[in-house]
Amino acid sequence: METQPAMQRLTADPGFLLSRVGAAVRAGFKEVLARWGIRPLQYVILLVLDTVGGASQQELCAAAGIDSGNMVELLDGLEALGYARRARDPRDRRRYVVTMTQRGQSALAELRQAVGQYTTGFLSPLTGPERERLGSILGKLYVTTAEGRPPARLGAGGPQAGG
Repeated sequence: METQPAMQRLTADPGFLLSRVGAAVRAGFKEVLARWGIRPLQYVILLVLDTVGGASQQELCAAAGIDSGNMVELLDGLEALGYARRARDPRDRRRYVVTMTQRGQSALAELRQAVGQYTTGFLSPLTGPERERLGSILGKLYVTTAEGRPPARLGAGGPQAGG
């Protein structure tokens, strides 16, 4: 069986290449995060908390695009590491507000640096202009995905409009 022509066809297929490169990047990214004991979605939560300060679990779900069924487990892990804390909202005792701890802020600073180094290393075969073009092209593709599209807003003519 001749595998060379088959591989040449596959490596000329952008979908195949995106899939394989994506798998490699995902594996390396997970490896970097694992040094701090976290998973990719927990990294996203820390990034959101760093931007917004405190947020309810529901707000975090919406901002991070995380299913509410997964949020409790993800937050449990961040709390166990001392990176985040949940406390009752003094304005509404039914909900919890999640905040990042000082330890979480320190870990996030280290994580950002490690992720940046990983990304720079992975993209090292590309020139600066190629990296910029790749980012632009991937951005155009990302916004066509379910994750990349902004959620529909209720109240803007939606089910809650008018009352």
